[in-house]
Amino acid sequence: MWKSILLVLSLGAIVLAQTPQALVDDAIQKQKAGDLEGAVAEYQEFLKVHPEAAVVRSNLGAALAGLGRLQEAVTEYQAALKESPSLPGVSLNLALAYYKMGRIADAARELAKVHNKEPANEQATLLLGDCYLRMGQNKEVIRVLRPAERDHPEVLAIAYLLGTALIRDHQLAEGQDLVDRILRNGDSAEAHLMLGSAKLEAADFSGARDEFAKAIALNANLPEAHVLYARALQVTGDPDEALKEFKAELAIDPYDYASNLQIGAMLRQDQNYEDARAYFMRALETRPGDIAVRYQIAAMTLSEGKTDEARLQLESIVKEAPQFTEAHVSLSMAYFRLKRPTDGNREREIVQKLTAEAQAKQPGVKAR
Repeated sequence: MWKSILLVLSLGAIVLAQTPQALVDDAIQKQKAGDLEGAVAEYQEFLKVHPEAAVVRSNLGAALAGLGRLQEAVTEYQAALKESPSLPGVSLNLALAYYKMGRIADAARELAKVHNKEPANEQATLLLGDCYLRMGQNKEVIRVLRPAERDHPEVLAIAYLLGTALIRDHQLAEGQDLVDRILRNGDSAEAHLMLGSAKLEAADFSGARDEFAKAIALNANLPEAHVLYARALQVTGDPDEALKEFKAELAIDPYDYASNLQIGAMLRQDQNYEDARAYFMRALETRPGDIAVRYQIAAMTLSEGKTDEARLQLESIVKEAPQFTEAHVSLSMAYFRLKRPTDGNREREIVQKLTAEAQAKQPGVKAR
């Protein structure tokens, strides 16, 4: 679905000697015929003579992306945009490369530029909505996709992404309308996934588990189906099966945030710190600076006995998220291990206060 755009070099775009022109013409033909290695070699030879040729850099990026050499592709797309910022298709191609690398925040940034210039570009709009959904930015998904859904009610992919975001944003009635629209087109994995998400939001965990199982039975490769099923399995008391489902999700999308975070947390609990760290770092690639991942890394660092390093990490976290009770607990432990009882006791008091506030908000508890 997400294909890079090949730009054909106009003869009038740049004045070339015959040999370089023949090189680039031959490279374009090889790229169209699928000989990407040959195209890359000829584009690179051409660029030795004309490094300023933005169109050729863009085509080189597309060929490199087709070979899976995504970081090299990113470098060429960035160079092309530096030479010609308004060159059509390059920002979209750069976003596609970032997306395939799991650099979802970077992809979203580039896609937002495309969407702002070309709001009718369905590919950019859909992919931007998907990026925001992966980053947990449900309101942004709704902002981007609600107009697209009004203009294209027949596109079920838009309805699916928008409906999922609405359900996760607790706008259940509107989300249910989109579920019903998808169901009218026949029993589908997407509809069961959205129904399961709604039940998960309503704390009907066994009902959610059953809906996610139906979704997987209909389409085992549906993105997010395994990770949501795993979450329901965790809550209903089956952690071993949950771990299998998180791994199944990563077989589909190696950069799925929740799966990397949860597997890393399980490995941390088993004191398998080396493998856990790899999963946490991949989760951070999807959501740079994420507090939950950083806390897991800090807690692991504390368990490894690197107490002062953990202290620095935890101090940064509680500064950004002062209501994060678990981070205060771990920071208190770090202070006591470092023989800083005054700081440790201060953190304990913060924990007691936050815990009391949380308990007061529970149903049936009267505030004093």
